[in-house]
Amino acid sequence: MANTQTEWLTRLTDNAVDFLNRAIDDFRDKPKYSIVNFYTAVELFLKARLLHEHWSLIVVKGPDRQKFETGDFQSVSFDDACARLQNIVQSPVPDGARKNFDAIRKHRNKMVHFFHEDDDLTGPKMAAIAGEQLRAWYDLHKLLTEHWAPVFANHAEQFSSIEKRLTGHREFLQARFDDLKPAIETEIRKGVQFRRCGSCGFKAARANSVLSSLFESECLICRYRDKWFDYECSDCSAVGTLREGGDFVCRKCGAEDNQHAIFDRINQFVVTSDNYFEAPVPANCSECDGYHSVAEYEDKFLCVVCLSVSDEVNACGWCGAFGNGDMEDSNMAGCTVCEGSVGHHMSKDD
Repeated sequence: MANTQTEWLTRLTDNAVDFLNRAIDDFRDKPKYSIVNFYTAVELFLKARLLHEHWSLIVVKGPDRQKFETGDFQSVSFDDACARLQNIVQSPVPDGARKNFDAIRKHRNKMVHFFHEDDDLTGPKMAAIAGEQLRAWYDLHKLLTEHWAPVFANHAEQFSSIEKRLTGHREFLQARFDDLKPAIETEIRKGVQFRRCGSCGFKAARANSVLSSLFESECLICRYRDKWFDYECSDCSAVGTLREGGDFVCRKCGAEDNQHAIFDRINQFVVTSDNYFEAPVPANCSECDGYHSVAEYEDKFLCVVCLSVSDEVNACGWCGAFGNGDMEDSNMAGCTVCEGSVGHHMSKDD
């Protein structure tokens, strides 16, 4: 069995590498197929990690060894693979990597099952694909060569080869930047702020202020969208970048602030003896399911975890907890922290 499972793992990983190489081959001339092949490779690598744990983990339900060996089975979806890696294997795909993989999955699904609005994949759209694939490869490479290195050690040379082949993607992005650089410099002279893109690395991300210290940007090269808060370190007062996730580490002094500390520094609602029991914050976030993560800031409501902004928060009609989601039917349906009257009565019936 051990030898058989090792052989299965090798074959599945070889297949994933093959799809990845095809994605690189097709990038310039057949970008649509490049997207399909790239995502296929990502999914196969996730399944290979599950297979290393046990072959049954890549079967949706009713695992049957004989059917598995003949290929007569339904394999797990992307979401199920991620869930099993987290809950069973105890080696989860990081949230950022999962988000980047999912972006490619959605593009792949549009092309395979319906259509893609970007059928004319040229110019800036090609740059967006290049950036998307580079982000996904960065995350995938880290999983394969660091977190899961013992599992895929025999394929290290192939991963190194893929890393070199993706130089073509970076050269494509460089060419895009060279074309756009004069226009970017003109905008900078007019006072427009540009930052270094967190994905492709070029100083081509046009920044806009959402609130006084909250900014968002979109890269003109690869279309990567970013959002950050200029956060003042609680120890040394140096201003650093707070991104979604709920924690902050100061690059200057190394001090760390968790979600609660960040909330206390950002929240501008003043609690008094008169409003203590009716205070709308800390509220819960329906965007990221953050608990007590929404603060009042600049007459808006800002989630310190996902950095989403809301105009108002309201109390749940069932449990009374404040949140930034739609509370119109919350008495029955509940909110992010309760199941409402319907769920309450169903649990009692059980």
